[in-house]
Amino acid sequence: MRILANVLVALLALSACGPAVPGDVAVSRGKTNRGWLENGTPLPDRGPGYVRARPGESTRFGLPRLVATIEGSAASVAERFPGSAPLRVGDLSAPFGGRHSRHGSHRSGRDVDLIFYATDAMGRPVRGRGWIAYDRFGVGAEPDSRGGEVAFFDTARNWHLVRELIMNDDASVQWIFVSRGLKARLLSYAIEHEPDAEAIFRATWILHQPSRGNPHADHFHVRIACGATQRALGCRERGPVWSWWHDVQAKRLSYAPFSDEGLLENLLAEAGEEEGAAAARERFASDS
Repeated sequence: MRILANVLVALLALSACGPAVPGDVAVSRGKTNRGWLENGTPLPDRGPGYVRARPGESTRFGLPRLVATIEGSAASVAERFPGSAPLRVGDLSAPFGGRHSRHGSHRSGRDVDLIFYATDAMGRPVRGRGWIAYDRFGVGAEPDSRGGEVAFFDTARNWHLVRELIMNDDASVQWIFVSRGLKARLLSYAIEHEPDAEAIFRATWILHQPSRGNPHADHFHVRIACGATQRALGCRERGPVWSWWHDVQAKRLSYAPFSDEGLLENLLAEAGEEEGAAAARERFASDS
């Protein structure tokens, strides 16, 4: 009886993990703060437009679309801004995910830290440094123990990175955690320079300072959504399902002629969130 009971417990545990998949398919199991990764893709130590902040360390694994999005976005910044210092990429997940000594999340292959692009006082690109926190004016100072030098948030390059991440519909970026002051700085820049209103709209929702813990004034924390395929395999997520993830081509056609207020209503209402659309309109009116 005891052996039978142990077998039943084991079977129940396996069934809770989600269905079995072929050995070469990447799967994000569980939540970002309580999960693991199977068959993750490693990010190389360097590539076009980026370098890893901790080369050689094992925390480099993620879902294939997360790795591809990092590589593509970094390459786009390098092409758009020749002479840029490479994007420094921090931690993804361990080879099999799970608990990490530096993070409460980063456990299931859907998170990555990206260190801000920076300049010196003359506006020249310098190497991003993850230990510098920037204020709402985009000014950051190293701790005295590291030299105490001043660096400046490279708003143009950081915005281009953000817009490449959020406009990649294959990636399904759910959150980019960043401080409120830097979010405001990025959006102010985008209003002046970004030709695609959809990119600004998405950024207002996806850029977010966490309500608890690190405000993320020293790096972007990017998180991608599970997606339908990964959810069927055992991926679990909390947070929004953004309306633009559904029927993207139809939305591009339907809201093109709308005003900004109409754009808000159309995007949110199509997802069956009429109450959310009404609240968004009220906030839009009060902010205008």
